[in-house]
Amino acid sequence: MATQHEAFMKKVRRLGKMLDALAAVSPSLAGRAGFRIFCTPRRIPFKEQDRHFLATASPFFFRSGKYRMSGYTWASEREDAPEVLCLHGWESNSARWRHFIRGMHAAGFTVHAFDAPASGGSGGKLLNVIRYSRAVSDLVARRGKPLYAMVGHSLGGAAAVMSTAMLQVPYPEKMVLLGVFAESKRVIEDFGKILGVGDTVLGGIAREIERRSGVPVEEYSIAKKAALLTDIEGFVLHDRDDEVAPVAEGRRIAESWQARYLETKGLGHRMQDPAVVREVV
Repeated sequence: MATQHEAFMKKVRRLGKMLDALAAVSPSLAGRAGFRIFCTPRRIPFKEQDRHFLATASPFFFRSGKYRMSGYTWASEREDAPEVLCLHGWESNSARWRHFIRGMHAAGFTVHAFDAPASGGSGGKLLNVIRYSRAVSDLVARRGKPLYAMVGHSLGGAAAVMSTAMLQVPYPEKMVLLGVFAESKRVIEDFGKILGVGDTVLGGIAREIERRSGVPVEEYSIAKKAALLTDIEGFVLHDRDDEVAPVAEGRRIAESWQARYLETKGLGHRMQDPAVVREVV
């Protein structure tokens, strides 16, 4: 009997075959369809413990494009407390920061988080680094003042870098990246391997990204853009056993940025560990 994962992968492979067949007729249509699949996360339901944790925050909402974003604030008792924004990754929500937020709040920080587009309690159907970065920009503009720090995991870390490097978001003093990929192009290539599609589909996706954003996919390089953030104190953490973003990518970001770098072992991509929490705080 097929496992859930095996059944899911069969569906994915069927999608890949359909995209390849479409690409033989219309590469541009295949690129657009592939882009939508690439940018469509599964909306993971909140677990009961997630709801309990998020209920300890003061909720807020803001608009990004035509969608409403759901945000959360854990305010310090100090009015002048430094403020931190936490940005979660793909197919996740703000509750993934529970241990980090508790640590930062106990240390005297005011902590904000929001569910990315098409994630958690936020609206939308598509998520990518472009859309996520715009949401970060919209939130910071709404606040009207720079943050003390941004902390981002995976795609959230990419959005932190891109929003400051490309969208003129005011620089925070510090930025922490956990398990972040160095090149968006590599992520697209991995997506192609999972679907089993050919170069025509991947090329179509790349062209669709450029059509929508006006920027070639090669420019969505986290390593290159991080190197521009010389006025931000950077801290990059990556696990040697990261099954999503190879550890070499974290090393590359840290080297190009000249940021502090910490490498862990045995934690995987999520990096949920008390020692990591202490280092970030």
